[in-house]
Amino acid sequence: MEDAITGIYRLQETTDDRVSTSALASALDVKPATISSMFTRLNEQELIEREKHRPVILTDAGERLALRILRHHRLLETFLVECLGYGWEEVHDECDRLEHHISPRFADALESFLASPEVDPHGDPIPNENLEIETEHERVRLETVDTNVPVAVRRILTDDRDVLDFLTDAGLEPGNPVLVDERFPIELLAVRTPTGRQQLPLSVAHIVEVAPVNEGSEVLAPLLGDSQHP
Repeated sequence: MEDAITGIYRLQETTDDRVSTSALASALDVKPATISSMFTRLNEQELIEREKHRPVILTDAGERLALRILRHHRLLETFLVECLGYGWEEVHDECDRLEHHISPRFADALESFLASPEVDPHGDPIPNENLEIETEHERVRLETVDTNVPVAVRRILTDDRDVLDFLTDAGLEPGNPVLVDERFPIELLAVRTPTGRQQLPLSVAHIVEVAPVNEGSEVLAPLLGDSQHP
């Protein structure tokens, strides 16, 4: 049930829309019939608003539950990466198991130990102790960025391990600079990252959120040598 709640929240967060049975089933890799049954339970507990044969949306109670679970999950991910040597691309499944079993007190202690991080290793915002997201940013996807405009990776909008491994190899980790070098008419981008020139499907560029950076910023230093040598 908690996985369904957080799944609905994440889909709402990235699409600003109600969530269909098929979309959540795909996100959680389960059958639509399972989600349909789950929606009935969540509706009975007043965690979602549901009309027959229509997509759903979280109620205020449902959103607070989602934020509590995501707070646990994202603090745990940050702890595993910063303190236990995990890679940012491998922590999701571990924290999926742990998030349901820690208390709010433990989460508060973890936040204090980590010096109150605002985002986790994927760039996802961490709700504070009041279950509020303190910093909201304009959402810009890499697929929409013009060529030769310097940006930095802000957030990765997937937990798929294969995609995260691909992004790691391509140098598209949160905080890294990226420059769209060329657009092809076959749903493909050529980008420059600290690991060199990469070809990136638009479907992958769609799940990479970026932030603008000044051309003189030190963030761009890893790109300078590569950009001077096509």
